[in-house]
Amino acid sequence: MKYLTRRHFLCSLLLLLTLPFLSCVYATDTDEWCFGVIPDTQWGSADEAPFYGTAVFVIDAIHEEMIRHKVDFVIQVGDLVDRASAIAFQTRAARNQSLEEAGIRFYPVRGNHDSGNLEVFRQYKAAFPNLPGNEGCEGSSPDLPGAQGMTYSFTHKGGKFLLLDTFPVFDGETPRGKAYTIGDMQPWISEQLQAKDHRFAMIFSHKNLLGQNHKDNLFGSGDDQDAPQDVQNAFYAALQENGVKYCISGHDHIYHRSNIKSPDGKSEVQQIICGSASFKFYTPRPPLMSREESLVQEVKRIGFLIVRVNGQGVKAEYHSTEPFGAEPHTPQWEIRDTFGFP
Repeated sequence: MKYLTRRHFLCSLLLLLTLPFLSCVYATDTDEWCFGVIPDTQWGSADEAPFYGTAVFVIDAIHEEMIRHKVDFVIQVGDLVDRASAIAFQTRAARNQSLEEAGIRFYPVRGNHDSGNLEVFRQYKAAFPNLPGNEGCEGSSPDLPGAQGMTYSFTHKGGKFLLLDTFPVFDGETPRGKAYTIGDMQPWISEQLQAKDHRFAMIFSHKNLLGQNHKDNLFGSGDDQDAPQDVQNAFYAALQENGVKYCISGHDHIYHRSNIKSPDGKSEVQQIICGSASFKFYTPRPPLMSREESLVQEVKRIGFLIVRVNGQGVKAEYHSTEPFGAEPHTPQWEIRDTFGFP
């Protein structure tokens, strides 16, 4: 009886000690939460109030949906403005007040329309302070003092989110500035994905893996023509080996979801080009790559993503509506695509 009493006591003690841990696992593994993704919000009236080159009324309408869906945070995949300037960035940042009041964080990554010289870079950082810059990846121009923090990562409730910036900061001496390439980032990307601080990870960038309209992409200026295949193969392999399901981007102003294989055919990831929140809309043009399998496409509509997470599973919804934006508007949103895992 002494043996049984001691065993029962030890089991009870062990249960008491592990209950807090078990409750934490339950809270993060089973409670559903969601986040939003906004595509390009550039607008044509760069010198006119209230726009200053950013789609203020489209942004307001999308933010209303983000609040209604009770997202934890919002990621925007670049081209926040049409022409980089202090007033443009401040105008875009001011539209985030409704998110801030609802306790929703905003995480942007720069697009080509957001890039410029070091002064423009400082204006961008002033408009969007306190982003989680990462010492392991110093940003889009690591050799230029003060130009760090544009490529960064953060974790949230078991998810890890890598935002990749490949745009130069013009230093006034180098004609095109120094860009930070995926090859430069690869050690950091691999390190981030291999870390034991998340259950799933996603990649976000402005440029696409393979564009439908734009042929400049995350690796170079023309599909595979000038993009080193070993760099691409290493990137795709790191994603597949670490269970990354999705790369989400903007730039193309088309909603497009596809499966893409690496040039060597050994790795695969799903690409989501998340549409347009702008006055710009494009359509596909050749050449289209044979290693891409198109799944869903929609053109000439304004849209956004809601991504829901529950345990190991993810379910995403693409919402879209007819174009608008010249004045305040209450759009009728429709769910046009759903996807997810497991």
